[in-house]
Amino acid sequence: MKKNRTLLWLIPLILLLLLIPFIVPSSLPAAGAEGIPEYQPVELANPDPGPVTPVTETLNNGKTVEYNPYGPHPDAYVRDANGDAIGYLDGTLSVRVDVRTVQDNRVWFAWVQIADASQLRAAFARPYPSDALRTGSEMAKGERAVLALNGDYCTGIHGGVGTIFRNGKEYRRVDAERYDQLIIDINGNFHILKNAKSADFDAYEGCILHSFVFGPALVVDGELQDLGDARDYGYNMTFEKPARRQAICQMGPLSYLIVTTEGPEQHANGGFSLYDFARLVYDTGAVNAYNLDGGSSTWLVMDNKQIGIARNLRSIADIIYFVTAEPDPAENTADEGTLP
Repeated sequence: MKKNRTLLWLIPLILLLLLIPFIVPSSLPAAGAEGIPEYQPVELANPDPGPVTPVTETLNNGKTVEYNPYGPHPDAYVRDANGDAIGYLDGTLSVRVDVRTVQDNRVWFAWVQIADASQLRAAFARPYPSDALRTGSEMAKGERAVLALNGDYCTGIHGGVGTIFRNGKEYRRVDAERYDQLIIDINGNFHILKNAKSADFDAYEGCILHSFVFGPALVVDGELQDLGDARDYGYNMTFEKPARRQAICQMGPLSYLIVTTEGPEQHANGGFSLYDFARLVYDTGAVNAYNLDGGSSTWLVMDNKQIGIARNLRSIADIIYFVTAEPDPAENTADEGTLP
């Protein structure tokens, strides 16, 4: 009789132990096999360098060109065993790239910290409104970028909709009711307008550094977004189909994360649906996150080379990029050495 009472007591305990994995949430992110690297804010050695002001030069033919005053510091790159850049650190800019396997796909997490919002810049392949295309690596080199990624293709497939600002200059103001638009203000903070109209920009009280029309918004003010259905959003968007994807996120003040995934072009069953990708980005702890042009337009460039997958890439219309805000100390030393 005593043995039977013991068994009766053990049965509920065994059942409770079996149910614990379903009752207690896992400590691993829902999206990841290896999990997601932790956000680690960086304290820069030169946190107040002043804004980056492009240099304007007049050529012999009378045309003017504009370029960033400071290029990447060669000694600031962090390299892997093959000599490929996987990070960068100077007094005004930190880049750290982590590669993880998530749902059997490689995912590149590029963490960026800048000292001044003017270090987050954007460029067209050719002067607006040209729909000309160039490779992401060509544009990154021409802009003296430390890290670059593809933009929103606003002169191509989205050439007729949306309000477009680049580096503080307005290029277009048109309703984009079937799109979410990303605003980056002059302090480097993200603001997302859902189903944006030009009147929403009229009502916006801040100063706009950049605005993009692609989307949709994945995370807004820390909340995972209900993406709805592709038929209700944009033009020719792929929501359910697995694809190569890229998002830009704000993690904190002047702190950003670029999430880049591989897709079906890389291996069978590769890629993320937009719903799974949104969850992946949300699990990083992003404050705001915005989907950018993906597929074969998915560029992520550092040291003028594509990070990770370099196959099946097409030329693109624009890039978002990050620059340093200080001269290379090695160049200053070399200059000083040549003085009489």
